[in-house]
Amino acid sequence: MSTSRSKSNYPSKVVWPFRCKWTVDHVTAWSEAFVQMQTKTPCTDYIETKGLIYFARMLDKIRLKAAGKLPPGYFTGVEDPTHFDARCARFLGVNYDELVERTLQGGSDEEILEWCFARGRRPSEEEISVWNAFLRKRGWRDEASEELAESKKEAGFGDRDDIQTWLDLHDAEEGRTPAVS
Repeated sequence: MSTSRSKSNYPSKVVWPFRCKWTVDHVTAWSEAFVQMQTKTPCTDYIETKGLIYFARMLDKIRLKAAGKLPPGYFTGVEDPTHFDARCARFLGVNYDELVERTLQGGSDEEILEWCFARGRRPSEEEISVWNAFLRKRGWRDEASEELAESKKEAGFGDRDDIQTWLDLHDAEEGRTPAVS
């Protein structure tokens, strides 16, 4: 293995000994780009399904995970009762594992939500309004604020005042401008 000098005069190791001099940095960048091509971020939390926010995102994560396209680090399931998937399944009165099974059978988000209403419960318009308000404000002046602040810093958004809720952080991490709610 030989060493070559880059424009900055710092040596970089050559990992391909033929005509192309690929450095470790090139291989790392290529592998990261490959992973990005193979994965897809879920839709925004704000998409409504029959008036209910977040449900479409949860189904999107289920489908992406099953296809092996959900990027690492996304929370799915109900292991932590404070995560939105667990809260949504409880809100609808359905078993998360059964919801995963139903989702992977196919159908539109609306059809799957109707299945949830039949298997669990159908929230009233007022309950849906309260649910939506809870999610839109989660992390803003509540018991989740401290964890949100830590997560913002970890994601490199510690100085972003426009990220005030978990939904804002999801959008920012996925390259979308946080919505003003």
